[in-house]
Formats: sequence, structure tokens, C-alpha cells
Amino acid sequence: MKRPYAIRTAVHLFLPTLLSKNAAHSLRSSCPRRAPLWRGGADWSGRAGSVNHYLSPSSEENEVLLPDNNDAGLPPSQAPLLSRRSVLVAFAAASLILFPALESSSGATADDPLGELSLGTATWCDAAYASQPSSSIPLSARIVPPSFATYLSRFLLHYDEGASAWWDDQADLYSLLPSNDAKKREGKSFGSYASSIQKGLYSYISGVDGSDIRSYEKVRDKYSALLTSLSDKYGNKPGAIRDIALLFAMLPAVYQPTDLLLKINKTALKATGMNKGINEDSFPPNYQSDFTLLLPNMYQVLYNQSTKSFNITPNINLFEIVIEEDSGSPAIATTFGPLSSQPLSRERRLSLDVYVLLGISGGLGCASTHALVIPLDVVKTRLQTNPGRYESILDGAMKIASDEGLGAMLLGTQATIVGYLWYGVSVYPSYAFLKRYIGEELLSSAFALAHSNDVALVAGALASVIASLGLTPAEACRIRTVAQPEIYRDKGLLGTLKVIASENKELGWKNVYSGLPSLMTRQVVFGSVKFLSFERASDAIFAQWPELRYTTYTALGVSLVAGGIAGVLSSIVSQPADSVLTYVANRSSGGLGILDGAKMMLQEEGLESLFRGLGSRSVWAGCIIAGQFLLYDVFRAYFGISGNDLTQVFELVVIPK
Repeated sequence: MKRPYAIRTAVHLFLPTLLSKNAAHSLRSSCPRRAPLWRGGADWSGRAGSVNHYLSPSSEENEVLLPDNNDAGLPPSQAPLLSRRSVLVAFAAASLILFPALESSSGATADDPLGELSLGTATWCDAAYASQPSSSIPLSARIVPPSFATYLSRFLLHYDEGASAWWDDQADLYSLLPSNDAKKREGKSFGSYASSIQKGLYSYISGVDGSDIRSYEKVRDKYSALLTSLSDKYGNKPGAIRDIALLFAMLPAVYQPTDLLLKINKTALKATGMNKGINEDSFPPNYQSDFTLLLPNMYQVLYNQSTKSFNITPNINLFEIVIEEDSGSPAIATTFGPLSSQPLSRERRLSLDVYVLLGISGGLGCASTHALVIPLDVVKTRLQTNPGRYESILDGAMKIASDEGLGAMLLGTQATIVGYLWYGVSVYPSYAFLKRYIGEELLSSAFALAHSNDVALVAGALASVIASLGLTPAEACRIRTVAQPEIYRDKGLLGTLKVIASENKELGWKNVYSGLPSLMTRQVVFGSVKFLSFERASDAIFAQWPELRYTTYTALGVSLVAGGIAGVLSSIVSQPADSVLTYVANRSSGGLGILDGAKMMLQEEGLESLFRGLGSRSVWAGCIIAGQFLLYDVFRAYFGISGNDLTQVFELVVIPK
């Protein structure tokens, strides 16, 4: 579903005055609508496999002319009560602060070093609108050999200012990580970067309709133009001409621009440059730890009269081995580094319309799942408010239905739906925004990456604070209705709110917030653990079975399982606060804080009262959080704001000059 239509649908259904036509229209991408690209990155630790396994089926569309020799190989997460004015001021202040910040953190990156890549026109394009699907390069083609692509990528990291600045940024980003983790991430970044370079070269050499790859002469002409362009752009730098010659000597003989190579000044060919490694004898092992190293000065090019082509001397083993990435996609390990099958990608900055749709998706998901488990929630509340009356969840359900009728199993429906509609609308976009704002605006990127778990916990806690402001009155009404249906059942949500507000003349309407400290405490703990554990559980599942991420149904299944795990863990951690919340909400005096409530509860009922109903709450939370994340992802997919919709890929249009 296209996002502009999704926004109009959502706005017409749920927020008729929130977005204008112009806001929806601005969502259209400038990139043409094509097949999606998947995220990826090469990993040196992948398993080697058979190259033949990754050859494309023969077809006229993928047919290419191959050279006779085989040298090139195959390409491949106790507060005071507030006054009404205080609440309104707080919301206004939050809007003034967050929305400008949201806009500033949702725009394009101001500094984009790769955008200055001299090899051609470089852009970051939405993956869903990317101009070239990852499967468009036939894996059987040797038009752009993997070794050529990876060495050119190294060449650019050394000689091109844009590429060099980008790689310095990558090094800074990973600088606070453990050494092994940093190297692994660098390998993934390099492999995806090299993949983008290779795909750009292939598009350039194959031509508009791909027919140029059927002609050796046309391919040679394209490589000749590329050689001339590289020489003109970087030839004045020490050692660059020699590295360019070494690069083109890696091509199959039939593709080498030998005429131009023969014309290169012999002195320039012998000139040496920097960044060749401390010890030439250490080649090639040090190439796996520093992707900016080029071939040591001992390597030169030599023209072979018999083959009419250039070779590298001393002889070098240009190995190309098929490996498997962490994502499950094939990649190529070459002498000069990994070559991913997926281009370089990044998460796009989120704009206001995306946050709106995240809120709608979260609201629908939370309201729907909580509505489905209302009977279980009724039993859970009764177990806490009537200790000793029911032996278990099943016994409680049977007695409630028998004594009060089946309708009693739906007590508090109105308060539940309204409360958790607000919860979903507020907590999901708040978490998404705060996680990015903290990691991108308040902290350095390197610190945020090294402390990603802490960032997720803080973002989840702050989002839960926002959600608690609207959830507290609804939750107080729900608990009253379930615990004392003979008094509150017929009053409805608004009637119950009026009764609670009239119980204390001094507090008035503020009495509905008597449970705010305890609910906020529970929600802060529950929400932070929920988001973090869901993300880590999802990561762990996908790491074990990476193929699950590529099918919609299996990916949603992972959301369901990870959501269940997150619900149980969050329930266990936040159970004491939940018990105190129920205790405070049932005290009609009002103004009882979480600390005083916990103290009274322990004095009257003992320590075990803090964990009363843990089993039922764990079942409830596991079911409901699993459903929340499942439906949240379903609605995100429907509105076009998940997966590739929020991903950008790096695309290079090679333009020799």
C-alpha cells in the first residue's frame, strides 16, 4: 500500500483534521517505483560454499559473454499531583520542544561524505523506490569481477576525499565498541559499500538496456573510459597511477583496456605511494584488519606478449570464495575484502507523517489486543483485589461467570479500549522518536551505539511516562468497575470518572490521578523492559534463522514470539508496582502515594502480596504484548512504514569524466 494513500485512509478514519493534502503529498519519493532492495552487509566469518550454487539460471535476459579464462571468478534494538493548568502547560511545552526537534531529526543528513564520491552521482534512495533490485546483476556474470570491485573500493577509500571521509566516520562510529565487534561491523560496512560500487559499475558497463555486455568491444570501451576518468581525477596523487594499473590488471584479458595501459608513463607506473602496510611480507593477512590498505609497493604490472594482457607480478592469488552473511544472503570473500550481495543501506530519518502512522498503528494494535483479553484481565484484577477467593485463573473465571453471568467477563470494556487506544497512540511513536533523538541529538553516535541497550531503556521509560498521563484515569475506572461492578458497572467511563472526582472535595478531578505514581512506576519499568527485550529477542531469533526475515508471514511470526517473550519478562520485573497500583486504586481516600501504599500493603498483607497474581499477569502480558507487536507490525505494513519503507540504499551512477 502506497504511503500517501495509507495516510489519507488513516486520517479519514481516525484523525480527520490532523494532516493536510500537502503533508500526504510530500511523502512521495523522488525515486522511481521499482522492486525493493533488502538490507545487508558482508561478514568475514561467513561459511564458504560452492560458487556454482549461486549461478543464475540460464536465460536470454541473463546471458553474457564470458572470457575463456577463469582468473576473475564469479561476482557474487512518588510524584506530586498535577493541576489541570500544569498538565496543559506540560503538554504545550512538550509540543514546542519535541515537534521542532522531531522535524530537525527527521530531515536528510546535513553532511553526507559519500555524496561527494568523485566516481559518479551518488544518492541515498528509499529502498522501496530504489532503481535497481539486488537480483538484477546476474551472478554468473564476470563483467565486474569481485576482486576488481573490492580493490576499487579500497582505492576510493584511500584516494577519494568523499569515500575517505565516510570511512573515517565509520571508524569513529565503531570506536567505543569491543575490538572484535568493531572489526565485524567494519567488514559488513565495507562489503555493502563495495556492493554498491559493483552495482553502479555494472549498470554503467551494461548500458541502458543491458545489451552492451554482449560485446567484448563495448565492455572494453567502457573500462577504457573508466580508466581515463580515474587517471584524470586521481593521477596527480603519489602512487595512484600504479594502483590504477594494478586495478585494471585484475580484469579478464578480453576486458582489459590494454591500449591505454600500454600508453601509461613507465615512471608513473613505478611511482610508489603511502598506505601500503608496515610490512610487505604481512600481505595478505593485514588486509582483513585494515580496509584502506592497498597492494604493497613490491607489486607491479607486467605486459604479457603471449596473452596480450597485463598481469600482476609477483603473482597474487585473487581468491573469490562464496560465504554466507549473518542475514543469510550469499556474499563473496575476496583477497581485498568481503563483497556483499546487498548494497549499503541505512535507516531513513522519520518525518511527522510517519510518526502519526506509527501512533495509529500502535493505537489500533493495543486497543485490539487488550479488547481480546478483557476476560483474562478481569480475572487478573479480581485475583489481586480479592485475595484468597479464587484458587487459580480457571477457577476465578468459572466462579465469576457462574455468580455474575458471562457479561461480568467483559467488565471495564469501555475504559480498557479508551485507555489503551491512548497508550498505543502515545507510547509507540514516542519510543521511536525518543530513541532516535537521544541517539542522534543528545549523544554522540559512537556513544549511542556502544550503549544501545541503555538508550532503548531510557527511551522506553520516557515514552511510558507520556503514555501514563492518559492511561491513569482510564485504568482507575477499569479497576473500580471490575472490583465493584455493583457500584460502577452502569455508570460507564465518564460516570465513574465523576464519582472518583467527587470522593475528595479538596482534590476534585485530581483524585483520578491518585494512582499516577504507582502506575507510572509500573509502566516505566514495564515499558522500558518491553521494548528492549522485544528488540533483543527479535535480533536473537533472526541471528539464528536469518531466512525468517524475508517472508512476511515468518517475520510476523517472529514479532509474535518475541512479543510474548517481552511480555513475560516485563511482567515479572514490574509485578510489585502493578500490585501496589491495584491496592492504591482501591483506596477511596485518595492522595495515597506509591511509597505509602507499598508500606501499608506490606504491613497489612505481607511481602507475598507484591507478587500476588504473578502467574495470571505473566500469561496476560505474554499474550497481550505478543498481540500488540504482531498487530503493530501488521498495521505498519498496511500503512507502508515498515521494512524497506524506512530504509534507504546507497546508489551510484558511474559517470566517467
